Amino acid sequence: MKHSEFSGPRYWKSLDDLAETPAFKDWVEREFPAGASEMEGVNRRQFMKVMAASFGLAGLGMTGCRRPEKIIRPYSKAPESLIPGVPVYYTSSQPGARDNIPVIVETHSGRPTKIEGNPSYQPYGGATSVYTQASVLDLYDPDRATKSSLNPNAVRDRLAAIHEKHGADGGAGLVFLAEPSTSPSRAGLVARIKETFPEATWAEYNPIDQSASERAAKAVFGKTLRTIPEFDRAKRVLSLDADFLQNADASTGLARDFVKTRKVQSSKDADKMSRLYTVESALSSTGSMADHRLRLGSSQMGAFIAKLALAFGVPGLPGSLQQAAGGLNVDAKWVDECAADLSAHRGHAIVVAGEHLPQSVHAIVMAINAMLRAPLRYVEVPDAADGIEAAVNRLNTGDVQTLVMLGGNPVYDAPVDLEWFGAMGQAAESIYFGGAVNETSQAADVHIAASHYLESW
Repeated sequence: MKHSEFSGPRYWKSLDDLAETPAFKDWVEREFPAGASEMEGVNRRQFMKVMAASFGLAGLGMTGCRRPEKIIRPYSKAPESLIPGVPVYYTSSQPGARDNIPVIVETHSGRPTKIEGNPSYQPYGGATSVYTQASVLDLYDPDRATKSSLNPNAVRDRLAAIHEKHGADGGAGLVFLAEPSTSPSRAGLVARIKETFPEATWAEYNPIDQSASERAAKAVFGKTLRTIPEFDRAKRVLSLDADFLQNADASTGLARDFVKTRKVQSSKDADKMSRLYTVESALSSTGSMADHRLRLGSSQMGAFIAKLALAFGVPGLPGSLQQAAGGLNVDAKWVDECAADLSAHRGHAIVVAGEHLPQSVHAIVMAINAMLRAPLRYVEVPDAADGIEAAVNRLNTGDVQTLVMLGGNPVYDAPVDLEWFGAMGQAAESIYFGGAVNETSQAADVHIAASHYLESW
């Protein structure tokens, strides 16, 4: 049997190897071809002894290899019920633009270390999102603002001067731009600000607009309503570019209700499992769970929902949408079977649309859900505040004395056509209140550091 059958093909290391020159053979026979045999008078054992002694002596004076010493000072008055090494738990909630997630926070010596969901809140059942779990890392983020650009006394004096100056003119030269919040305490403070400064401009901004469905509901029903789907009662679901399992408001509760209808014990229960249709422009967590998925651009969602509404027989569709639906190039069989399946499960079928879609799409979705008697409910909410456009228009007048920004990073993520950075420079004075050092905090005249929600309970 040939040697190559055991070792496989042999590759040459060089042309000398191919020619098998005497020099190459001599080089291969030596154990250390780098010239170790040229060490005259020193064998390998002596060399290792010398090197080991050298490394040992070098470590005697090197403090970098030792653990740094720190002085731990005891409490002058220890907090009540604090035992070193024993965690203390607090209840709190992670604030969001339209939803808060109740949590239980594990702390060690007053420092939050782990977050878990609060099982007392039944809609979530003790579950949290990945963003909630990662929020504890924001507390120890090295880019967090550890101090304000002014000392506390100077900050207090600056705010007092602003209050005195704009209290005289009713806030005519005062503009606020804040992140949306669900806090009732914040809502009460905003009401007091508007009462104290009736001429001031209050605007709210979030890079992702989540109020399209509420504005559509006001146009349809005359009231600002928020749609809350009840997926635990749905047998058929159609999602139009809506990632409700991960990126929607209250996605933790929505995902929990949805998976209740997807659990089966055997093949006999397969007919009881819900069915998910997804039409989306990019693969999402919801799309990966879909039983039937159709790829479609976001710009074509209006034409698709109009085509679906025509299949349902929804009356009163605008002529432009009917024309767009007729020109849409999609699988007609997919649309017809989806509409037929939803119609066959009236009372247990629901259609949801992404908040980034136009109001016209949400209005048609509401009409379809009404025909399907969809398992959802509407909750009346306050009207959304003026957007960042109102703040930009006010700043561009050139007579704004003070701009106060509460959170966010509009210099980085504001729509480019608004030219926020230039409009911000129109204000005589700008103040940013936020917890991170970012583009907006660096562009503002004064940066006031904000506390993290885990250290401000």
